[in-house]
Amino acid sequence: MRIIITGIAGFVGKHLTTYLTREGSHKILGIDLNFKNFSSANFSRKIELLEMDLTDKQKIFSIVKRFKPHQIYHLAAQSSVSYSWEKPVETFKINVFGGINILESLKAFCPRCRVLMVCTAEEYGETSGENKAIDENFRIYPQNPYAISKSALDFFSSVYYSAYRLPVLISRSFNHIGPGQSERFVCSDFARQIALIDSGKQDPAIRVGNIQSQRDFLDVRDAVKAYNCIMNKGSVGQIYNVCSGKKRKISDLLDILISLSTRSDIKVKIDRSKFRAIDVKIVYGDNSKLKAHTGWIPDYSIKTSLNDTLNYWKQNIS
Repeated sequence: MRIIITGIAGFVGKHLTTYLTREGSHKILGIDLNFKNFSSANFSRKIELLEMDLTDKQKIFSIVKRFKPHQIYHLAAQSSVSYSWEKPVETFKINVFGGINILESLKAFCPRCRVLMVCTAEEYGETSGENKAIDENFRIYPQNPYAISKSALDFFSSVYYSAYRLPVLISRSFNHIGPGQSERFVCSDFARQIALIDSGKQDPAIRVGNIQSQRDFLDVRDAVKAYNCIMNKGSVGQIYNVCSGKKRKISDLLDILISLSTRSDIKVKIDRSKFRAIDVKIVYGDNSKLKAHTGWIPDYSIKTSLNDTLNYWKQNIS
């Protein structure tokens, strides 16, 4: 199987590559903007790496024409909500134009290649009035530039399936957590601060933003397993929520992480600079369609995910 992974050097890309190299004898081509923090030596099989910008249409066309993939996992994205407020045009360019270039290249050279477009649950927007897990038929109402860009890619992908019968699959992914995640994301930020506190490099105070929001958190290792299940067993043209199906208050996850610390005197301090311009209060998903169509079952508990994230930072803080 010839597989392209875009965004291979990112948090999810590394975990997906680990999963795929363990699962089969695939020929993998990994694409990213740079490989500064990535080494193919960490994986059990040889991987071809290509440094490039997905907004470069001609390069994408050339790669797809040469490699002739059977599958593409499109992970590459500007995925930070807070950064999307600072750089909305850049976010839209990366997330939408890059995805369209992939769709166009498949239309031209590889119309039978299955492609998974990894989109986001941020597309749903505010769901607090529902008081239930939301499924894939729930209306979308994106409320930040990142969510808007992913909604656009979601629509483009569906249209290319309808118009050209490209075998497109779409995930609406909820919050991922796990070892290796950037500190730009909430649980990893907490874990990094606790690792610094435990090592004596930070005063025993964690600075946090809005910790009253409720989100659906899924271990990244369960997420990449879900992506593989969707790719191989999902129905083309369909959208799948990738989530735990459980809502968790961010403050509860913070409490778990604090309980894993070696210190008993950690204080929590609210930092208004960490608040979003608009913050959705509650969003959690219904994963029954994913389970029914693919047989996917998650393996990791929330405590294991948080503990592994904390241990990652203890090993990697400088």
